[in-house]
Amino acid sequence: MNHLQRILIFISITSFCLQCEVPALNNPADPLSDEYGKNVALSQLIAFWLSEKIAPDGLVVAVTKSTLPYEAGFRIYRVDSDLGLTSEFDSDVRTATTAAFPGCSPVRVAIPPSSRDIITLTGAGSHRFVVHRYGIDRTLSLLQDQNGMGSPSFVKFTSDGKTAFSTDTGTDPNTIFQLARDKNSGILSLNNGGSYPFSVGCTPVSLNISNQDNLVFTATSSTLPLGIFSFKKTGEYSGAFASGSPYDPADNPSQNNNLCVVENDRLLYMTSNNATTPIYGFRYDENGNMSLLPNSPFSPDPAITAVATGDNSSTSLALNPDGRYLAYLYQASGTFYLRLISIDPTTGNLTPTDQKFSVGNGPKYLEWDGSGRFLYLASDTGGSTNNFQLEYFSFTKDGVLTRGVNSPITVGAMTGGFAPRHMKAIQRYY
Repeated sequence: MNHLQRILIFISITSFCLQCEVPALNNPADPLSDEYGKNVALSQLIAFWLSEKIAPDGLVVAVTKSTLPYEAGFRIYRVDSDLGLTSEFDSDVRTATTAAFPGCSPVRVAIPPSSRDIITLTGAGSHRFVVHRYGIDRTLSLLQDQNGMGSPSFVKFTSDGKTAFSTDTGTDPNTIFQLARDKNSGILSLNNGGSYPFSVGCTPVSLNISNQDNLVFTATSSTLPLGIFSFKKTGEYSGAFASGSPYDPADNPSQNNNLCVVENDRLLYMTSNNATTPIYGFRYDENGNMSLLPNSPFSPDPAITAVATGDNSSTSLALNPDGRYLAYLYQASGTFYLRLISIDPTTGNLTPTDQKFSVGNGPKYLEWDGSGRFLYLASDTGGSTNNFQLEYFSFTKDGVLTRGVNSPITVGAMTGGFAPRHMKAIQRYY
């Protein structure tokens, strides 16, 4: 029985019970009155619709097949708001081509806030921005298929969905450029000028922003200068790097898209290749000036022996929507694990919880659903069945992770099948 059915049953029972009471009672404060019952039922219904506004609906998975016939695109795996991920999916998978969507090997998908638009970065050989719209009725419409906007590897949208920042790996040094988005049409366009684009060294591996303070954070991990670039946006076309940027911690950033920003507490976390204490924590101010937390770096597990894979700048550190927990993928003595870590908002200290789960081989693309209910990752079964798979966990507001009832979901065979390249959750209503 889903949440809506439970509410409708509650409303029916409430109405029936109230009909049995003295009809003269009409006091909204009296639990026996008609008005009280109506108000309770209405508040329950409103709460339901508000929760459904950010209910999980799908998981967009960019896929590619590297054997004949070559194909690429994405699948949208459907998500049940109670049970989680299912094997049912909608898709736009086509013959691979560099002249249009889907390219040959998509590198990234993104979902602008409060929308059901799907942005695909088609990767090397084509470097296209492609925009689809996924309707509430689960229809897919292609809105834009555009090249000539750099060689993007990452894109990050502001909270209003009207502005985006993207990396351009086709320049030397690499740069961050600005995009404008029309929320009605979904169309993206270059919006540079003044301080944009700005340079960020070579090979950015992560990109994130603080909407609260108008900051753009980028991590680079190859060729000097290394570290975290912190750029303060002061106007539509103006901005400047924070003092001391790029901030270079003791260890170089890992090859992962792992910059996690807790905006309300001005905390930032990243990962390094240090196999003992891989998670670094920083406090930043409203201008983007950064300082290392006193107890940083942190370890997720005394038994850790290696960090998770970093191919395609995959994500192995993810922040839950409330900013209270981090999830981290790592390796210990040949086995891969997912660990839940709690954040102290005052000190920024990280404390590993007792929730530790073994996962498949080569785990990557860690993604927390915007509702906070589900946590997803991609992995493979290795020599057992040689399949790529999607794993997921249910999460409660009091911080309890549970392996999903349908987990894992098979994507395809590791030889000759579709391989996941990246993934992002999409919400039900907007």
